[in-house]
Amino acid sequence: MPPPVRIVALGGLGEIGMNCMAVEAEGRIAVVDCGVMFPNESIGVDVIVPDLTWLVERKEQVGAIYVTHGHEDHIGALPQLLRRVKAPVYVAPFARALLEARLREAGIAADLRTVRPGEVRGAGADSPISAEFIAVTHSIPDACALAISTPQGVLLHSGDFKIDEAPVGGWKMDLARIGALGRAGVRLLLSDSTNSERPGTSLSESAVGVALDQAFENAQGRIFAACFASNVHRIQQVADAARGLGRRLALLGRSMESNVRLAMELGYLKLAGWQLCSLEEARRLPPRELCVLTTGTQGEPRSALARLARGEHPELSLSPGDLVVLSSRFIPGNEVAIGQVVNELTRLGAEVAYEDLRPLHVSGHAHEAEQRRLIALARPEHFVPVHGEFRQLARHAAHAAKEGVAHRHLIVDGEVLELSDAGARVLEERLPVGRVYAERDASGAEIGELVVKDRRLLAESGLCIVVVAVDRASGAVVRGPEIFARGVAGFEGCEDALRGEALRALDELSGPARENQGEVQEALRLAVRRWFRRVGGRKPSVLPVVLEL
Repeated sequence: MPPPVRIVALGGLGEIGMNCMAVEAEGRIAVVDCGVMFPNESIGVDVIVPDLTWLVERKEQVGAIYVTHGHEDHIGALPQLLRRVKAPVYVAPFARALLEARLREAGIAADLRTVRPGEVRGAGADSPISAEFIAVTHSIPDACALAISTPQGVLLHSGDFKIDEAPVGGWKMDLARIGALGRAGVRLLLSDSTNSERPGTSLSESAVGVALDQAFENAQGRIFAACFASNVHRIQQVADAARGLGRRLALLGRSMESNVRLAMELGYLKLAGWQLCSLEEARRLPPRELCVLTTGTQGEPRSALARLARGEHPELSLSPGDLVVLSSRFIPGNEVAIGQVVNELTRLGAEVAYEDLRPLHVSGHAHEAEQRRLIALARPEHFVPVHGEFRQLARHAAHAAKEGVAHRHLIVDGEVLELSDAGARVLEERLPVGRVYAERDASGAEIGELVVKDRRLLAESGLCIVVVAVDRASGAVVRGPEIFARGVAGFEGCEDALRGEALRALDELSGPARENQGEVQEALRLAVRRWFRRVGGRKPSVLPVVLEL
């Protein structure tokens, strides 16, 4: 009797981003992707990564890490994992190049092994797990699905995909291979749920080229085109539209510069020899001869586009009559930040074009009809929707039901699905998973939950500092209290009342308590918090400082 196989959800099931999954069989483990999620609140945190404790505790059992593609939500947390888990990483060429740069910045040595569609890679010499890489289309070159062979049959992991019949570059989705797997028997399909709520099919990437041509044609000034730096096919179409009008191409933003040059070196991006220009050359060009490729489609405050909108970019500035094209979707949660950038661009006199009646952007994720087509081809016995918030997972499971899949399993981060000869079941025990806040610098330092909690509290209610000087011997107040506040509503004009509240609290302390610095600090903290709560219902953080003289 074949041993059971466990599918371990570590991230990406219940949220968009932070994708990470493990497959366990006979004490051996293979990992599929390890990505980040970007916070949608301003708490000084660069990225959110999955809690990798479960993998680290079993690091000797991990025989392979399989990467479906090079987006940050699939590879961004690999530096954190590879610091602690040493296993070969099987990855297609473009994703490998992106990952190499990230690991080089972090000072991490890793065993990266290039794979291409059709190739099979095992998860270690004594592992019963192996994976075949299958070409799919997505908004980045070299995206792959995985046909993972296990003792319980084939697990087909779609990766991120869309069925694009007319891709701009790279390979087409290998529907024939998926159909062949379906006829042979797919035990479990795990499929991208991002656009499960969108009916029909997604537009082809090639449709964007026509829209860009139309948008660029009537531009009288310079053109600033913003898109994701990893979307090489979109960058190619921007370059083609600019070349058709005799415009040279300048690059703004660190990731845009590095990804364009990387894509050119690998042959994924083809520019005319005369087209690429430096920012110094760009400043001298007539407006109708320049197109600028920039980052910042999501309103990121430190991005090149946001700095242009604020008039703070050191290299270039916007002028009335310039055209700004946002060739991306507005990711939920970023609408306010994007709207602010659009307002600032418009205030500078620029014309701003974004996805409305013209397809200046198309999604890289399958819509409902494409998801159902994949299910019909794969003919899975069991189905697990992945990569999405819970409502998207549930909608995708409903699509599978319409395609006749009888066994559908909705699992979220921390849950384990076990496949055995008896069927499939979700284990009762949940794993200790969660979100870990981290810096994006070379250290990858983790930021503790308490630090994040304190930052949220400070952002919501502000900080009040109470400083008092006391006699070391008697505890008598020598000077103060002095009250300072940052970000506290209702503070101005109330300093004397707060000072009085603090002094009364000190007067009420007993002699021994006055000589205890901790007691004095706590009395000051409680007194100030009590005053704010009584007067305005506010609860700022209070930091008491006691100086002994």
